Amino acid sequence: MKSSLYGIGVGPGDKELLTIKAVRAIENSDVVIAPSALEGGESIALETAKEYIKAGTEVVIKHFPMGKKNRVEKAKECYEFIEEKLREGKNVSFLTIGDPYVYSTYIHMLKHMEERGFHVETVPGITSFCAAASLVDRTLVVGDNPLMILPATRVKDIKDEKYVVIMKVYKNEETVVDFLEEKGFDYVYVSRAGREGQLILTDKEEIKNARDYMALILASRE
Repeated sequence: MKSSLYGIGVGPGDKELLTIKAVRAIENSDVVIAPSALEGGESIALETAKEYIKAGTEVVIKHFPMGKKNRVEKAKECYEFIEEKLREGKNVSFLTIGDPYVYSTYIHMLKHMEERGFHVETVPGITSFCAAASLVDRTLVVGDNPLMILPATRVKDIKDEKYVVIMKVYKNEETVVDFLEEKGFDYVYVSRAGREGQLILTDKEEIKNARDYMALILASRE
């Protein structure tokens, strides 16, 4: 039987939010790979999924430096490692926080592997903004309205939209909050949704001082 690479979204970081399909793919894997933004650092994705990894599975954390000069080199190392395992006939799971198709390192890996003829199966995960909406009991979008999802660096692209999800808020808190205030939005800041250290804020000054890498803002207006 041909070996497979599973690209698995493990959700926002709550182990109870993995899908049944994700758990089955992990259990079916000989090798589990998880990314870490820091060299020698922990992986949130691995911490989320670890209790579903069967004994004897090879577990590897690979360094994916975000936006750093050696990002391409590190990604290439990981791809070559995965290719080696697949050629050995092993099933490999690559874990990613949230969903594999939303702001994920997996997207580039998928293209690389498919171009080389490997069998890849993507397993969706619950996004951080869907989890955040449930935590704060807030409607993301309703009726015929569009939902705009964008990174904080593009916040000024918001025009007439009423429902907005702003990702990658870290280090852009003040710019985002000031813009939302000016445009008449009601908003809530959520970081580490469903994980230890979870933080929910609505106060403007507290949000500006929060500075958490795993943060987003849900916003809406009449």
